[in-house]
Amino acid sequence: MITRLLTTVILLTFCVHTFATSAADYYESAVKRFVQKDYPAAVILAKNALQENPMHLPSRILLGQSLLHSGDALGAEKDLKTALASGADEEQVVVLLGSSYLIQGKYQQLLNEVKSGGRATDIETQILVLRAHAYLNLGQTEEAEKSFTRARRLLPSEPGPILGLATVEIQKGNLDLAAQLVAEAEQYSPDEAETWYGKGEIQRLRGQADLALESLNKSVATDPQHTRARLSRAAILISKGEDAAAKEDVDFILKNSPDNFAGNYLKAMLMARAGKYNEAIAEINQISQALSSLSTGFINSHTPTLLLLGTLEYLQNHLDKAEVHLKQYLKIHPHHLEPSLILAEVLMKKGDYQGVIIFLKPLLDQHPENAELLVLLGTAFLNAQRYDEATDMLDRAAVLEPNLVSIRTRLALSRLGSGQPDAAMQELETALEMDASQTKPGIMLAIMQLQKGSFDQALATTDTLRAKHPDNPMLHNLAGAAYLRKRALNSARESFEKAVQAAPEFLAAHLNLANLDMIEKKFDSARDRYEQILRRLPAEVRAMRGLATIAELQGAPHMTISWLEKIRNTETQASIVPDLRRLADLYLQNGQPEAALEVATQLGQLEPGTASVMELMGRAHLSMGNLDNAARYFRIIYQGNPESLATLQRIGVLLMQADDLDAAGKALDAALQRDPHYLPAQGSRIMLEMKRGNFDQAIALAQQLQKDHPNLSLGHRLMGDLYMQTRKFDDAAKAYALGFDKEPSSSLLLTLFRARQAAGEADSGVALLEEWLGKHADDYQIRRLLAALYHRADRLDDALDQYQILIEQRPDDFEVHNNLAGLYQQSNDSRALAAAQKAYALAPKHPAVNDTLGWVLVRQGSFKEGLAYLRQAHARAFQQPAVRYHLAVALNGLGRSEEAKQELEAALAAGKPFKEEGEARELLARIGTSH
Repeated sequence: MITRLLTTVILLTFCVHTFATSAADYYESAVKRFVQKDYPAAVILAKNALQENPMHLPSRILLGQSLLHSGDALGAEKDLKTALASGADEEQVVVLLGSSYLIQGKYQQLLNEVKSGGRATDIETQILVLRAHAYLNLGQTEEAEKSFTRARRLLPSEPGPILGLATVEIQKGNLDLAAQLVAEAEQYSPDEAETWYGKGEIQRLRGQADLALESLNKSVATDPQHTRARLSRAAILISKGEDAAAKEDVDFILKNSPDNFAGNYLKAMLMARAGKYNEAIAEINQISQALSSLSTGFINSHTPTLLLLGTLEYLQNHLDKAEVHLKQYLKIHPHHLEPSLILAEVLMKKGDYQGVIIFLKPLLDQHPENAELLVLLGTAFLNAQRYDEATDMLDRAAVLEPNLVSIRTRLALSRLGSGQPDAAMQELETALEMDASQTKPGIMLAIMQLQKGSFDQALATTDTLRAKHPDNPMLHNLAGAAYLRKRALNSARESFEKAVQAAPEFLAAHLNLANLDMIEKKFDSARDRYEQILRRLPAEVRAMRGLATIAELQGAPHMTISWLEKIRNTETQASIVPDLRRLADLYLQNGQPEAALEVATQLGQLEPGTASVMELMGRAHLSMGNLDNAARYFRIIYQGNPESLATLQRIGVLLMQADDLDAAGKALDAALQRDPHYLPAQGSRIMLEMKRGNFDQAIALAQQLQKDHPNLSLGHRLMGDLYMQTRKFDDAAKAYALGFDKEPSSSLLLTLFRARQAAGEADSGVALLEEWLGKHADDYQIRRLLAALYHRADRLDDALDQYQILIEQRPDDFEVHNNLAGLYQQSNDSRALAAAQKAYALAPKHPAVNDTLGWVLVRQGSFKEGLAYLRQAHARAFQQPAVRYHLAVALNGLGRSEEAKQELEAALAAGKPFKEEGEARELLARIGTSH
């Protein structure tokens, strides 16, 4: 199934954009090698393409696919994530990325990030199968079975879900039923490598080693890269004493995937069997990892392996696997305390505090005086915000270990959480009395005093500690923070400088001094400090953030974006979420939704499911015209039941824009149920009824709004919108004019213009715009509209004058340069190419810009060069038929008529009208008659 998917995606991406001819050439050569299953060569060629152009999206996707086939799942993951962040179609990448997670054993990450729902049936089926395999590996057999079953319902003849269900039955021990399922899958895909593998596994478990070898041989012959088939075959060969043959499989596996756990285990086994004990011992570290890839049946029946494996995986932070194996161990030995405590630590690290509580509480009866057990349980209660119970557990632990400062510190946190700040401070003071050399409780106490607003007490605490620890920079830094809160800026600066003197590289103090400069509006000094920090620590996000803020305060948005992009490219991803949100918003504000989507996608990986991230992704898709994707994200936000009226209203409007009217109505009704007079939701509700075609109800609501708010233009504007929809253009113009008289604005002027234009009064509408510009010469949007109107009316000289003024006002507006390129092309003016190139330089990822530049080149006869840009446009505007028509012309010009025919058929089958549809049909007919 995965093989077919990869081939399909390769064919889909074959016509995706390129930036440079050499990158395009490498890419097309790589595709040929991939189709020939020469994956190492495909990797090399794709990397060559990316060396020529790191932003070449098709090569990035192909590299991920080739690495995945070559066994380098981690490398594939990195490149596929890069492709997603660079704007790749999510449906192209999601199954591949999920496969990389599965191969690496990142089962929970797969479940967290690769969700099902809202995609094409074949993609959904594969996602469900991936999720099912993740569930299986986490020991969640019931969930796995459900997911396989759902996948089977979607595509009953797809072998993947059927073979998955066979695996479930194997785990249940139902080998006969598993064999029936494999036989069923074989009917649909008799030569599938996975089918032969499933058959071989059943035969192996039945002890039919020779038959199993036959099946596994066929699996490997069909797909030489099928790692699991090679591993099973090697294990059987070892059991039969055919070590040389087994070594061939092991060597093959480790050549393609040197870190394959099971392969290293078998390698060590072969070394030991050959008497190479020293070499075998050298593989012990790999064996400890390889244990996780042994058969589930062996692991689950061998308790020493279970305990060792669970412990090793915990120590390596492989929490999902550790949980599975430790739980299995404790099923067999439920009263063993040490493994229970390790499992509790695993659950704690995963944030499953309730699970820790449920698991550990029964053990208290058997071990009532185990301080470690009490501390773990108390910490779980603390993290679950069950402060009374946390305090009880930690109090008992403190009785058993009265001199343990860490318990006092946790008790302080517990008492703080239960609303006892004074008691918390008492605990910290007790901890300090117990050991004055322990600065941690003192620092916590000072921080609590700062949070409480007891700045003098915080200073007293830090002064006491500074007397004992004069060289501790943290204490000087805390004192500086206290002085800063007291607005004693000179004393704050003195304390921060002492911290720097005590530790010249103490970052927090340097940042605080820069922050103090910002407060005092000493921007040059702050900039110098931040730049000094970056010279020492080039990836320090807080310094970059400070420089971005300075740029913003000084009115330099491009510099702000530049610093935020640098923050984005740092490795410390989790802490930069606010910066990424800020960057995505800036991109949207500046008309760069593709860049915003890249940032939002990165945010989605860091904070999956967060409402603000979902909204950013939805807005970006909306700006690019991807309505289905936009609506999907907006629905998720509404279904989360946001508390804010403004959020409900805003999401309702966004859902309307995405054409999901039912969900929009639910969101707006939810807002109005909470406040029937909430004006924004009232207005949006009228808009919704208009969009639904319920004009009588919309008119009644608009008239009521006019009565409720007689001095506002909103009621008149909405009434005008209603008249526009019912084609009563004169009435619409009158309504808009009334609103314009009450609250003149360029936005209302635009609606009034459109109404007059629709009423057949285009000249008066243009005159209205010209009159407005006479009084508001800096109204950029109105001038853009006027330029476009002149352009459409073939008043090319007037349009050119307006475009030149616009460029003077905003030289970085790529859309104006793009429109100017279209004007030049219409006039057969050779300046079209330069204008298109300027637009491209400003917005190299925008599909319309790439389409224009590519089309200009194609019309000038530069088919190969034009094709590179048209592919880029196609990759980012996959459903635009005009782009596919332009692609077809380019391909036909290069003599690739069969590919041109496919593009034309796809463009015409899309069901979307486009300006050049007639020319597309003519070209398709000409190509058809020439074959």
